[in-house]
Amino acid sequence: MEIPENLREIVDRLGVALVKALANDESSRALVQEIQAYGFDMALMLEATVALHKRNDDESEGEVPNLDGEFTLDHGQGQWSEEDKAFLKTFKISLE
Repeated sequence: MEIPENLREIVDRLGVALVKALANDESSRALVQEIQAYGFDMALMLEATVALHKRNDDESEGEVPNLDGEFTLDHGQGQWSEEDKAFLKTFKISLE
């Protein structure tokens, strides 16, 4: 599947936003400081897998913003696709 260039840019911006969110998270910074207190410097390398799935016109709307401006998956009746389940499994997230 060919991904449009503007979509690639959005995904790249998402990666930058995730790194910033982690760097600005108080609990993450506290843990880094705790590690440094033991006399260690730390480097953190993250790899994120982004799976894009082109929706058909007859499918549900997919991601819809909630009242907080965050996004939730809406596959109708709370059902998850096999791709969704496989993606969550890579992070050891169980839906059961």
